[in-house]
Amino acid sequence: MIRRETLLRVVAPLLVFGALYLGWEWVAQNLKSILPPFANIIAEFGKRPLFYLDNLGVTLANALVGFAFGAGSAVLLAVLMVYFGFLRMAIIPVALLLNVTPVVAISPALIVAFGFNAVPHIIVASVAAFFPLLINAMTGLSAIDREAHDVFRALSASRTEVFLRLRLPSSLPHLFAGAKLSITSAMVGSVVSEFMGTSKGLGATIVLATNFLNLSQMWAAIFLSALTSLVLVGIVTLAERLVIRW
Repeated sequence: MIRRETLLRVVAPLLVFGALYLGWEWVAQNLKSILPPFANIIAEFGKRPLFYLDNLGVTLANALVGFAFGAGSAVLLAVLMVYFGFLRMAIIPVALLLNVTPVVAISPALIVAFGFNAVPHIIVASVAAFFPLLINAMTGLSAIDREAHDVFRALSASRTEVFLRLRLPSSLPHLFAGAKLSITSAMVGSVVSEFMGTSKGLGATIVLATNFLNLSQMWAAIFLSALTSLVLVGIVTLAERLVIRW
């Protein structure tokens, strides 16, 4: 017999999505200049699937490379900050400054510095992915069981052994939580950075559609970006379940 909690987890989101769909269709029928009918968006994607997939490939590649750089540097700095307190005082203010700086504001400067290529978009994605994972990694690596740590010290365990056998395993839930936030932030950063300086990518597709008032194309690109982010979060969640078995 299906448990009530499981049933609610399935039914509740369906009810919300159903209500959103009905609201969307009402707006599309009565305020046609704001939203297109949902069927038009699906038809738009169906007419030119290769066009959208090609632009998605550009955006996704920039997002994944940016995520790799941003996440890698965030975890490395978090490890260093856990062991060297003065680095935390030096790096956190800079990280906060990067986090509150709008990515749209730095895109033009990056285009001037690096030209009309993928580098500015990768940097924006890296900056967007950096802060969420930095904070989660630092929190996870710091929040260890003190009694377990005392046992390791009593056994004369080295810093490397403490890190590999205590800090890293206990920080995995925080690391994966941060990775989910970071990978979606990288995707958003990649899309937003493509609003200027390129003719490829979902961001450029959205801008082009906006210029020609093509609502179906604009929302097709937006939904494709959102669905891709959901898939990326799903992949990270699957990896989390495979790695964390306790």
